[in-house]
Amino acid sequence: MAALSFNIVINQPVDKVFAYVVAVENHTAWQAGIKAAKVTPAGPIGVGSIYVYTTEVMGRKYETQMQVSAFEQNKKWAVKTVGVPKSVETVYLFEAEGNGTKLTLSMDVPAGAYPAAAEGAIKQQMLKSLEEQGRRIKQIIEK
Repeated sequence: MAALSFNIVINQPVDKVFAYVVAVENHTAWQAGIKAAKVTPAGPIGVGSIYVYTTEVMGRKYETQMQVSAFEQNKKWAVKTVGVPKSVETVYLFEAEGNGTKLTLSMDVPAGAYPAAAEGAIKQQMLKSLEEQGRRIKQIIEK
């Protein structure tokens, strides 16, 4: 499956957008379905930090983990799924654009991560998720 990508311009400076996106306490606001979020180890975020998310599906709670795979202050933040055979990586790129920030969200899904028959539907859902995340971040941070 090819990489999926979406970008949006946010009318706030890069440092503000970056700080908002990486701060675990904000993840429940801009990532659909997340009921609780924490990061381990405690302290500054960096490569190797793990975000632990709690979601609820049909009354059952699930924990998933995303490990920071890239971290460049005010430039790049990337996380990969943990505990699955074929990890999916989501990358957030932050670039100055005028007085604002161009935020590019992308997912790199390895070949064979999902059944071929479901690949088209999964690809559409993942792209929709990236778009929703970008729009929520913009809406919240521009208030």
